[in-house]
Amino acid sequence: MAKHNGGRPKINIDYKQLEGFCLIQCSLAEIATFFNCSEDTIERRVKEHFGVSFAEYFSKKRIGGLISLRRNLFKLSEKNAAVAIFLAKNWLGMADKTEIANPPGESFRVEHDAKDKLIQMLNRLAERKKEAEAK
Repeated sequence: MAKHNGGRPKINIDYKQLEGFCLIQCSLAEIATFFNCSEDTIERRVKEHFGVSFAEYFSKKRIGGLISLRRNLFKLSEKNAAVAIFLAKNWLGMADKTEIANPPGESFRVEHDAKDKLIQMLNRLAERKKEAEAK
């Protein structure tokens, strides 16, 4: 007859599944819910099995998921213009440029460094408005 020390039976954790969940950036709460246990249980099992905290384990395993996501994003950008544009804007620093036409016919391109031009134009418009009101 097996000796029973009392308490709940030990929850078995499938460490391959745990790794997969970390790869796809699942939270500790999501992982614990999947295994039908507490977050503390996951943290204890990871410490027992791997000798590191869950946070350390997660940070190492999530890198594989990020690399995979990046690879998929690059591949998708070859066939999807929206993804290519997203990558260009976020990783290459490219930006859409917007034309602004003013009543007097002036225009300029709005860029990230165009703050001074915009302030100058607004000041000129304010001056013109004052002159028109004074007449």
